[in-house]
Parts: sequence; structure tokens; C-alpha cells
Amino acid sequence: MSARVLRPHPSRDAILDAMSQYGRPISPTQLARITGASLGATAYHVRTLVAAEIVELAHEGRVRGAVEHFYRMVADADHPASLDPVRQLLGVCGALTVPDPEGSFPTPSEIDAEARAELAEIVDKLRPWVQEIAAASTARVRRERG
Repeated sequence: MSARVLRPHPSRDAILDAMSQYGRPISPTQLARITGASLGATAYHVRTLVAAEIVELAHEGRVRGAVEHFYRMVADADHPASLDPVRQLLGVCGALTVPDPEGSFPTPSEIDAEARAELAEIVDKLRPWVQEIAAASTARVRRERG
């Protein structure tokens, strides 16, 4: 891949979320099933994440005579796809990665104490509103089902 600025992307966020939830190496085929995206698009985004050093090849395996690649997130205690609510907010807002100043591939966002406090405040303000919307929607769907 050529060196270019890689912007955050909802498909890559979904892949990282699925990988985080799955908790073990996973193939693009499995990721495509989970995310609902095409295998071609999923494989493209996985390659992009590998080039950005956010995801790495864990191992290869044989599936129906073909070689299938299995990937894992790069081990990092402060990885952008962790289940931390602040990191989840970054994912929702497309800020899991930031452009490299030299125009290369993006790097995972690094959040200092000041930013963490600001973002945690946003999460705390949003949480009741989001919960209220989710509860109202659940009630509507259950009523519609009868």
C-alpha cells in the first residue's frame, strides 16, 4: 500500500469491535459474516488495519483446501478498540485513529488525562439520553410484535 493519510472508517471500527468482542484470532470470512459486509470489503479493511499496525496476522489455517488467514489486534494495554466507554465514544465518532502528521498510515489515538476527563464527561451526559431512547425503542418494538 502506498503511504497516505488513512481516515477513520465505520467498517474498520466495526471490524475492530468484532475482533475485540470475539477475543481470539478471526478470519476476514468470519468478520464479514459478523459485520454483514462483503468479504472483499472486509479483507480490504483488514489489510488496511494490518498496514496501520493495529491488526496483525496471528496464524494461517486450512479451510476446505484453501489457506485462511486469522488476525488479532496488536497487543496493547491502551488499544483503541478496548471496551472502555471513552474508547467506545472515539469509535462511534470515528476517532479511533488519527492521521499521521507525515502522511503515512494512521496511528491509534492516544488519550491523556485531560482528554479522558472531557470525554468521560460527554459519556456521562449522553448515557441517560441513550438509555432512554433505547428503552423507548424496545417498548415500541415489543408493542408492535404484540
